[in-house]
Amino acid sequence: MTAVTEAVDRVTAINSALAAVLDPELDRPITDLGFVRAVSVGADGSVEARLRLPTYFCAPNFAWLMVEDARRALARLPWAQECTVILEDHFASDEINQGVSCGNSFAQAFPGLADADRMEELRAVFLRKGHLAAQAGLGKRLLERGWTLRQLAEAVLGDLPERLTVTLRRRRALLGLPADATAPLFADDKGRAVAAAGLERHLLRGRTAGVGISTNTEFCEGLLSTRYGTPQARREEEAS
Repeated sequence: MTAVTEAVDRVTAINSALAAVLDPELDRPITDLGFVRAVSVGADGSVEARLRLPTYFCAPNFAWLMVEDARRALARLPWAQECTVILEDHFASDEINQGVSCGNSFAQAFPGLADADRMEELRAVFLRKGHLAAQAGLGKRLLERGWTLRQLAEAVLGDLPERLTVTLRRRRALLGLPADATAPLFADDKGRAVAAAGLERHLLRGRTAGVGISTNTEFCEGLLSTRYGTPQARREEEAS
C-alpha cells in the first residue's frame, strides 16, 4: 500500500467514523448535515476534524455534544494517535474546543450554565425522540403494505430485513436497549414491546416527533446554506 493510498483510506475511515455522530436535536449524522468542514490525517497518525454549525449562536450544549462525540468517534480508530476536533465560527468555540480537548465535562467548561450537569440526560432525551420517530416511519411503511396493528405489536427486529431496521438498531444501541433479532420491533423507552392497544398512539407520538425533527432540519440546513453557501459550494471549497 502506497502512502497516498493509505492516506486516502484513512480519510475515508475518518469520515465513516464521523458519520456515526449525530446532531442531537436533528437526529442525523453531522456528515449528512454538512457540519464537517474538513478532515485531515498526519503522517504520524494524528487526526483533525473541523466542524461548523448553522449559526454563531447555536446552543453550546448541543455543540459540545457533537464535538465530544466526534472526538470519541475518532479516538476509536485503531491507528489514530492524537485526535483533535475544532469547532469554528461559534461564540463558545474556545471553551468547547479546550474543554473537550482536555477531557473536561460540560459543567466544568460552563459552570454557571443551568443544567450543565445533565448532559447525558439531554443526550438520551433526543435519542429517544429519534428512536420514536424512526419507529413511526417504519410503522407507516408496514401499515401501507397491509400489516395490522396486532402484527406490528407481535413483530421482532428479526422479522424484517436488516436494512429496514438499521436506524432502530443504532438508536437502541446508543440508548442501551436490546437490539438483537429477538427484540420487539416497536418498543417503549425501556425497550419493552408496545401492546397492540397502545400502538396507534405510540406511532402518532412518533410522527409528531418526526415532524419536529424534519422541520428543525430544514430550518438548520437553510441557515447553513445562508451562512456558508449551498452544499455544492461547500464541496468546492473543501476540494480547493
